[in-house]
Amino acid sequence: MLPNIIIKMIEARYGKKDLQSCDCPALAEAIGVSETTLKRMLGLVGKDSPERRRIPHRSTMDILSHWLGYTNYSDLLKFLNQEDSASEFADVESIETSGLHSGDIVEISYDPERRVRMRYEGAGILRIEEAVNSKLLPGDRIKIPYLVLGLELIAKEVWRGEKCLGAYRAAKDGGITSIEVKEAN
Repeated sequence: MLPNIIIKMIEARYGKKDLQSCDCPALAEAIGVSETTLKRMLGLVGKDSPERRRIPHRSTMDILSHWLGYTNYSDLLKFLNQEDSASEFADVESIETSGLHSGDIVEISYDPERRVRMRYEGAGILRIEEAVNSKLLPGDRIKIPYLVLGLELIAKEVWRGEKCLGAYRAAKDGGITSIEVKEAN
């Protein structure tokens, strides 16, 4: 969802306060973005939807900024006296698999209602023990260098039996919502 100040700028430019879903088809066409993207940006999707937390692409923000009368998103941020949030230093909850011990259990969850329990085998490899609403299956082995709360799950390799399925991405909308490690006995 966009910061409130930018939403107020959109309302002022469009000439209507308190935008609703029914305003989005015409407004999205005027701006040059999809109706779905606009609803997500305005926070007009479900309150608990991971779509609300999804950050718009830089190109989308450039299009919106241009519609608001700025050259690009960087110029809009300068006008608002804000920094570009494309990067920052921050403390994040993360796990490097190299710090795990053989037999440790790692459980992660992500929206919508997905949960994966894995056992660390060593060398960055985790074996899936349980997967709920996931494309990963029990017995799959995945190679993951790290897990970061709030970011996607990215596996460099997924092995199903003797067949390598390639790389794998999950939690693309909203990132990993919980990480728990249980040390081996």
